[in-house]
Amino acid sequence: MNNYLAQFDRRVWALFVGRIISATGFSIVIPFLSIYFYQTLGIPMTTIGAVFLVSTGFGALGQIIGGEVADRFGRRNIMILAMSTRALVFVGISAVIFYTNDFLFIAALVVCSSFVGSLFEPASNAMVADVVVPSKRLEAYGLLRIGQNLGWTLGPLLGGLLAIWGYSTLYLLTAICSATVAVIIFLFVKESSRRDLGRKRLSLLDFKQLREHALPFLLFSFFSIFLWLVMAQMSSVYSVYSTEEVGMTLTEIGYLYAVNGIIVVIAQLPLARYIVRFRMTTVTAVGALVYAVGYFSVAFATDFWMLAGSMVVITLGEIITSPSSMNLVANLSPDNERGRYMGIFGLFTSTGWSLGPFVGGILYDAFRMEPFLLWGGVAIFAILSAIGYFSLRAILSEQSDRVGGRTAKG
Repeated sequence: MNNYLAQFDRRVWALFVGRIISATGFSIVIPFLSIYFYQTLGIPMTTIGAVFLVSTGFGALGQIIGGEVADRFGRRNIMILAMSTRALVFVGISAVIFYTNDFLFIAALVVCSSFVGSLFEPASNAMVADVVVPSKRLEAYGLLRIGQNLGWTLGPLLGGLLAIWGYSTLYLLTAICSATVAVIIFLFVKESSRRDLGRKRLSLLDFKQLREHALPFLLFSFFSIFLWLVMAQMSSVYSVYSTEEVGMTLTEIGYLYAVNGIIVVIAQLPLARYIVRFRMTTVTAVGALVYAVGYFSVAFATDFWMLAGSMVVITLGEIITSPSSMNLVANLSPDNERGRYMGIFGLFTSTGWSLGPFVGGILYDAFRMEPFLLWGGVAIFAILSAIGYFSLRAILSEQSDRVGGRTAKG
């Protein structure tokens, strides 16, 4: 055990613990937010999808800003700022729900939460790339996925059980979790990069240069839009469909999300060690196809156990694609621009994540009585991403497409 702990810098372990706590807090509320809007406030799913669209659109902006600031002023500072500010926003949401239940006010604060929370991710991912040798990055990103999904196991269970206290209390617990993560980073995480205060700001010219010199990176990021659109159904249409059409209770929804977390905890590292033998584009393409099968199978679900089976397949897609994607982005990122590349990748994936609830909401409102059309429409986007990932093999060098491949030089 001690030998395994020593494989990674202690900052990786601090981020691992932080992921557990932040994901627990976030997942206490997020699976139930669509249900709260739909059932309690009577908001149509298309409108709920529009809120998520705007929210994650601002999250995409936060990703690119977070990556830039992480390169200029350090990873640690931006992570502390993001978590402490997000805690304050969650306190605000709790207060609004308790006193007014004002939909527009809550929606505006959800948008703010998405923006400040997204500042965290590119800095965190860049720090892992800074302190972990290339051959161990896939496993390190997998470890963070385990931490995140431990939180996703605990959070929905707690949320389902504590929902009787009201959504206001749930958001207050989420705020406490975010503040705790900020304290952990402040106390136990030291900076991993040299601050580049003379670095020029991101401009449209930089995107032009990326297009000319990093076409595989941009294509991979573009195809990821479709996959993240599918991933986003988990916290929007999936939960509403499970309650409204299949008849699940909030507690059972919590159990379903716990299945997701448990599978990740059990299977992430063994699977990460297995897939290192394959090219990352192949791995992500296969994972996207697994996602397609998992979401399409929801159309057949008539009870908890069938939904749980679908969740197992969806989770396998998640643990195949997520760490592999981050590993490939790290391989394609110049040493002195990791935050920028992580932020740009986050911009693309956040675009997909923001479109997901909106597109899913349209599909739900149109085809809620035709589940094969609803979930077939979702699966098509995963298939499109798989086709795109497979096509990248022709233009991406094998060295940069492998775990431990050489990182691009600045």
